[in-house]
Amino acid sequence: MYYIPIVMKYGTMIYVTSDKGILMINKNKRVNDPNSGYYTLPGGKLEPDEKGLTNLEGRPISTIRETKDEAGITVFNPILRGAILFDNKDRTFDNWPNPDNFLVYILSATEYEGELKESNEGVPCWILPESIPSLPMNPGDKLMYGWLMDDNFKQGRNFIGIIKHNRNEIDEAGSWVDWL
Repeated sequence: MYYIPIVMKYGTMIYVTSDKGILMINKNKRVNDPNSGYYTLPGGKLEPDEKGLTNLEGRPISTIRETKDEAGITVFNPILRGAILFDNKDRTFDNWPNPDNFLVYILSATEYEGELKESNEGVPCWILPESIPSLPMNPGDKLMYGWLMDDNFKQGRNFIGIIKHNRNEIDEAGSWVDWL
């Protein structure tokens, strides 16, 4: 038996809500992209200067940049709401041969300006909350959206969670959320 090192990467996602619904990106089909062809929140990897204690504004800056790049709108006053460790050590992907673990900071916003605009990432759209469970998405994202639509989140509570997989399925025993 040999050990394959798993790399930890860091990213952000933003949960933008309006009277039109929840902002999502219908991702373009691409090789080496675990969200290829799926619906997901705007977000991306943190740049080196957006990490750590020396730049606490790095996470909000990342979400503002990623939302502008992916959806064409500018969000204001994003608020850190939680963090999710996507533990991909035992996960298999059809089109991502080297899965990394991701610690993803989840922010939310209700203020924005601009009009949605397609990007090289995909097509941004407003989705009604009740339609989200039926959209094509990664199994871990289905669990995440359950947390984001939970009454605890709606009441302003923050959270920390782990989403762990066993191949293509959610590892129920290894996945959890704590509300703060």
